[in-house]
Amino acid sequence: MHLAADPSRRDGSENAWKALVRLVAPYGRRLAWVAFAIAVASGVAQFAPQFVRYVFDVVIPAGEARLFLWTGLAIVAFHLVSEGLKYVSMLASFAFTQDVVNETRRQAYGRLLSLPLDRFVRERSGSLVSRVVNDVNALEAMLQAGATRIVGHAVSIVVVLIILFAMEWRLALVAIAIVALMGWFTVRYQEPLRRLARRIRGRVGDMTAVAGEAIQNVAVVKSFTAEGTEWDRFRTQSDDYRDLNLARRVEVGKMQAAIGLTSELGVAALVLGGGWLLVQAGGEAGGLTIGVLTAFVLYLNNLINPVRFVLNFNNQLQAGVAALERIDALMTETPEPYEDGRPFAPGDLEIVGVRFAYPGANEPALDGLDLSVPQGTTAALVGPSGAGKSTVTKLIARLYEPDAGTIRVGGAPLGEVSLETLRRAVAVVPQEPTLFSGSVAENVRYGRPDATEAEVREALRLANAEGFVRRLPDGFDTEIGERGVKLSGGQKQRIAIARALLKGAEILLLDEATSSLDSESEALIQDALEGVLGRGRLTTLVIAHRLSTIQDADRIFVLEEGRTTESGRHAELLAHGGTYADLYALQAGEGRPEARA
Repeated sequence: MHLAADPSRRDGSENAWKALVRLVAPYGRRLAWVAFAIAVASGVAQFAPQFVRYVFDVVIPAGEARLFLWTGLAIVAFHLVSEGLKYVSMLASFAFTQDVVNETRRQAYGRLLSLPLDRFVRERSGSLVSRVVNDVNALEAMLQAGATRIVGHAVSIVVVLIILFAMEWRLALVAIAIVALMGWFTVRYQEPLRRLARRIRGRVGDMTAVAGEAIQNVAVVKSFTAEGTEWDRFRTQSDDYRDLNLARRVEVGKMQAAIGLTSELGVAALVLGGGWLLVQAGGEAGGLTIGVLTAFVLYLNNLINPVRFVLNFNNQLQAGVAALERIDALMTETPEPYEDGRPFAPGDLEIVGVRFAYPGANEPALDGLDLSVPQGTTAALVGPSGAGKSTVTKLIARLYEPDAGTIRVGGAPLGEVSLETLRRAVAVVPQEPTLFSGSVAENVRYGRPDATEAEVREALRLANAEGFVRRLPDGFDTEIGERGVKLSGGQKQRIAIARALLKGAEILLLDEATSSLDSESEALIQDALEGVLGRGRLTTLVIAHRLSTIQDADRIFVLEEGRTTESGRHAELLAHGGTYADLYALQAGEGRPEARA
């Protein structure tokens, strides 16, 4: 598909420019100051060739030592001032760019974190991270080259053209013809570079995503000896990235070659034309002298170099615009309404007629689910895999919204409760605990950074983790590595439980929270949790595969195909002789009840 004909691409570019305006708008005065400093520095620098003209046309013919001395001192003073101005403008330019890019990176990351969970399902995490890191870096390169240095080059072009026309208008026309031809070549190659820049930005995201997935799941990769498979996946992405860059370099090379040839031939034409005018006029043609012609050649270089930069900047511009399109697409996505709604108020948990299907799924995970958990009680969800048990915890934490039905706490629909207060009131311990790089204490404090050391120790004690933590090299300050790689599965799970307990939540969701523990540790945690759960305030929903861990629950719900098929206490469900009784008998190693009869 030809991208130039795609209206959505044009809209994307327009949005990118609007996004750029939004990014720099808060820095309007500062940008004006930077532009002024660069303009002054660039304008002053353009007077350097006048010293050459003066030396050739005045100092050398005069032959006076005093004139040589004063001219030399003037040249030194001029260049000290000129370089000082360049240094100040360069620092101001760089600081401006870094502040804009830093703020953009922070805002992009903040927006990324604020998006609903289903957004992360539609795009791989590595690709999303690429928007915040790689795309912002491409924006930085464009801003540094364009929003700052290009101002100086534009001023240089204007000042030089004015000086050239003041010195010799006929040769100035030759210079304008050279610049116009160089500009035509740039326009000619603009669209191919834009198309390739967009494809390259997308490929960077894909390549980052492939590598990130493999590294995050390296244990699985190694256990399945899939290193070769992952290497092939990354090689394919890397080869595509290389091919796109080569194709882009071909177009850039053609453009630069055409511009370079035009500029070199232009200098030759200027020297020959000016020399011919001097010869025909016997050494001076209407004010054109050897000094003026020499200065003119220097000025032409001063003109062509900024023009070359401005034209070659098109390459960085297209990469930056492509990056801006991706950043703007992220920044304009609708975040979760985090602060909207009424504050969370504890009470009974009720789920009425809830139906929910994951994005892209053909079948619903929940299909008319009903259950009720009074405040301060413990309920358990059991049933076969795929029955929708874990989905219930995600809906209670509003990681997803139900497609139909209602979830209420204290009589208030969860959709009307602010996400901030709801999620502060809900603590989740997932089946696969996720820890962060840092110390044990930092991970336990993740939900409550202001918790005291005594509170951290108490949470670890309740989770039966204090003993093994004390045996770690640095105790509570031991660094556990990325994703807790220095800990065993059971140790990670106990840290996750301690983290949830320390949060001081109103609702505790345990999703197979003891599945990685040995029987002894599981029993100790069960005893500890019973003390926590018996405080009368904490509402707990336990998802368990091992039914022996939930026998004392106030109520047990059996889920099958996304709906509740049985509910009651342990003894009641056994007496009923339904699915729960079958599952319990199988786990006890006694086979189905009818097989024993």
